[in-house]
Amino acid sequence: MPASIEAARAGVTTGEWSDALREIFGEFRAPTGVSQAAQARDGYAELNEVRERVARVAKALGVKRLRMLVGKPGLDGHSNGAEQIAVRARDAGYEVVYQGIRLTPEMIAQAAVDEDVHVIGLSILSGGHVLLVPDVIARLKDRGVDPSEVPVVVGGIIPEDDARALESAGVAKVYTPKDFDLTRIVGEIAAYAVSVDDGSLASDGNRGLEPREQRPRWHHHEALRCGCGDRSREALRQPGRDRGDG
Repeated sequence: MPASIEAARAGVTTGEWSDALREIFGEFRAPTGVSQAAQARDGYAELNEVRERVARVAKALGVKRLRMLVGKPGLDGHSNGAEQIAVRARDAGYEVVYQGIRLTPEMIAQAAVDEDVHVIGLSILSGGHVLLVPDVIARLKDRGVDPSEVPVVVGGIIPEDDARALESAGVAKVYTPKDFDLTRIVGEIAAYAVSVDDGSLASDGNRGLEPREQRPRWHHHEALRCGCGDRSREALRQPGRDRGDG
């Protein structure tokens, strides 16, 4: 601390100061992750209803479990919201793939292909949603992923005008801080994965959710080929579950 104070008095800039400390001590990266997070302890009845809905959607798609990719594009380091959604989705019966923070649009698009996901959730709190989200969608399309088949939902501090623009660009739904019911959100997200209305999903039985002809899907890869370097991938799966539903 004394050295830092003397550097400030000498007119050293914050950038120079930080670069020197980083060069000597390295850069600390706070751990992110959700694999050890506890299950939800509130709203069991509602959560059970959503679990049943998610299971019916998976059956309609002809798979064992819905797969959701949760991505944080750009330089936004605030992971709490994304991780809460990831945990609640896991509790609701999704298989969740979460890669952590500061991903490029290309990493996210490639992960969607490699992990053969059914829905993609993007969390952006940096204000860069107008640039980043269309970039992700464009890169998905370049890889043959149609957002009408693999819906993209976005969460963040997003003005209404921007939300409408994103939906016009292909986003299925935009969530903002006023949407705080996590169980409801993950239940709604399931509805975007199939071409049926939410009323059918919420109804008793499986009417409107008979298995449809399964669309061509990409081959599974256990290791991501998305240029992540040594960035670890965190896949939230139920212990001992088989992924042989591709």
